[in-house]
Amino acid sequence: MDVLEHLMQEHRQVEQLLTKLSEAEEAERAPLIEELADSLTVHMAVEERFLYPIVEKVVGDEEEEEAESEHGLAREGLDKLRSMQEQPGFGAAVDMLTAGIKHHVREEEDEIFPKLRQKAASELKALEPDELEAEVRSSGSARSGRSNGSPAGSADEVTKEELYEQAKEAGIEGRSTMTKSELQDALAERG
Repeated sequence: MDVLEHLMQEHRQVEQLLTKLSEAEEAERAPLIEELADSLTVHMAVEERFLYPIVEKVVGDEEEEEAESEHGLAREGLDKLRSMQEQPGFGAAVDMLTAGIKHHVREEEDEIFPKLRQKAASELKALEPDELEAEVRSSGSARSGRSNGSPAGSADEVTKEELYEQAKEAGIEGRSTMTKSELQDALAERG
């Protein structure tokens, strides 16, 4: 299965989890939220780390930036679910997250993925979904408790994805092809 098929399969799984969550009793919410958070966090980290640099290069900066922004909104939505799991407005929080994810998925599957298949087939072929997920999980960049862009305690604990987000905010060119140490150096130069 190629990486885009794998990501679309994950989209379906997230949609199913959101449906379960919208129908769940209060006592069932916490484990479903954590399952959703784990699925989304790994999925988004794989896209941001491996797919979006290709999107930026062959589809365009605007599409890549919008996708990254939508991931940020999904992270905020997950935080909202966690904080509201015992509150009366929980259903509305699930509905908002669901709507945002549906919009994002539709754009990826209807607009971005077809362009990637057409313009970057060889680069996509090199991406093995299971290996990407294993790398994301082992690097710690998919920890659900930590949002992108917020540095951890020491410089060694800051992930490449967090450095990438900081470089993006600082407007550093070429960030999508930089290694972690190159990102650190570029950010230090901007100091």
